[in-house]
Amino acid sequence: MEYPVVGLVGKVGCGKSTVSGVLAKEYKFIALDVDKFGHSALEWEKDNIVGNFGTGILDSTGKIDRQVLGNLVFRNAEKLSVLNSIVHPRMKKEIADIITKHPKKRYIIDAALLFEMGLDELCDYVVSVEAPEDIIRARVKLYRKWDDCKIDGVLHAQRYLDFFKDKSHFSIFNNGDMNKLMKQIEFFILEIS
Repeated sequence: MEYPVVGLVGKVGCGKSTVSGVLAKEYKFIALDVDKFGHSALEWEKDNIVGNFGTGILDSTGKIDRQVLGNLVFRNAEKLSVLNSIVHPRMKKEIADIITKHPKKRYIIDAALLFEMGLDELCDYVVSVEAPEDIIRARVKLYRKWDDCKIDGVLHAQRYLDFFKDKSHFSIFNNGDMNKLMKQIEFFILEIS
């Protein structure tokens, strides 16, 4: 397929961004990082979010403090569901608009919640990126500076993602060995070419 749309799904810290980076650099894919669309959706939907969660989620400049909001929702499934119902439709629309406006390009949609957001509907292929939990925890502590409580909350919220590897077309295992990771990505590219 000349212009595939590939969805990457997996838990926080599994290495989706690394796989996305390789596909972008080596194979000329355009990476659509869903987290970044989430940041803009927070601003677009600010009034609705503040209406649901209160002004305590705002920083001193009046912007949504993502860390405060994250700490609030990742410890409460009901609040997380409310937030997702507000921001996910806008995020999906923005991503679909980009793909529709520029169809002759290769895209990667990097999203832990690919299936929940319905983004898999935009994909020709879905790749599950996996890593051992001890490696995930170490990466998240190092790169995101999260404490154990936040890591536990996010991993608990994402525990069902193992189910989605069965819905994926391919799986990539990322244990930190870059050579093995590159071989798996190369195999994937050969399979879809």
